[in-house]
Amino acid sequence: MTVSCRLRILLAQLNLERAQHGQAALSLRRLAQESGVSQSVLVALHTGRSQRIDYATIDRLLSYFSRFLPVTIDDLLTWEPEVEASRADTAPAALLM
Repeated sequence: MTVSCRLRILLAQLNLERAQHGQAALSLRRLAQESGVSQSVLVALHTGRSQRIDYATIDRLLSYFSRFLPVTIDDLLTWEPEVEASRADTAPAALLM
């Protein structure tokens, strides 16, 4: 099972909204300052290199983005089940004879 963070997509959506209103794009540095999440955590989430995320970080990011966009936890995190191996690969050897 794979859980991934969609911060990159949320940030792109917010920057699209900002561009449509003539505002400058939001950088990770500014997002860190305004959301209270450290820049190093944001970089790790943005690049997909983070192995875990704290509940407080999720709360801060959702609180921040909800000021501008309608967001839920599903917009920030996604779960993708592992692809199952073929039945022959997982079946007991006795059943294959």
